[in-house]
Amino acid sequence: MSSANGRRETSDDVGTLWTLERSGHRARCALMALVGEWEPRVLVDGHVILAERCPRGAGAFALADRWKRRMLDDGWREIVPAAPPEPAVVKQARAETELTPFLATRFV
Repeated sequence: MSSANGRRETSDDVGTLWTLERSGHRARCALMALVGEWEPRVLVDGHVILAERCPRGAGAFALADRWKRRMLDDGWREIVPAAPPEPAVVKQARAETELTPFLATRFV
């Protein structure tokens, strides 16, 4: 994207706000970060169908929520992704933490 002064602006995809599905199509709302602004974008099967720049703040999230409600009213259904698997290191640390009180009471 080019700005009014001819410089190329860059944007970073900072995350997915929601994901919907209908008739084998998948839509997601990507939150793009630009200098001083947010840009929610709705992509259906990877193609941008809606995008609007907003000042950073709650307005961008409210806009994304309005788009989501309209799509839900139009027959889309929400997909809630499964939580990613927990890394083995975290599992090991939790197991050790949970076992320590038991061992402390058994051998004291």
